[in-house]
Amino acid sequence: MSDLLTPSPQTAYRLAIASRTLLAIFGSYLFAALAAASLSLLLPGPRAQAVLGATMLAFVLYCAMAIWAFSAASATRAWLIALACCALPALHLLLLEALS
Repeated sequence: MSDLLTPSPQTAYRLAIASRTLLAIFGSYLFAALAAASLSLLLPGPRAQAVLGATMLAFVLYCAMAIWAFSAASATRAWLIALACCALPALHLLLLEALS
């Protein structure tokens, strides 16, 4: 019975690649969007320039997260690190909303 529930090594590998691909596409986008929103409120200067600077930095963060999704030791570790990275700007935005 346990043999039916355990995927073959080839299936496990394909699921890990699919998981990393989803993280690279959607997780990186979520992180970049949260970081851009959070950084646009943190950066000094005129609002338009802060938004522009945060957006440019978000492109770099998107690429870094996508690369990290495939370079991590395991898919689970990649997802946990990505969730931790998304938590920081999300908490910042929630705290700003709660304080205002």
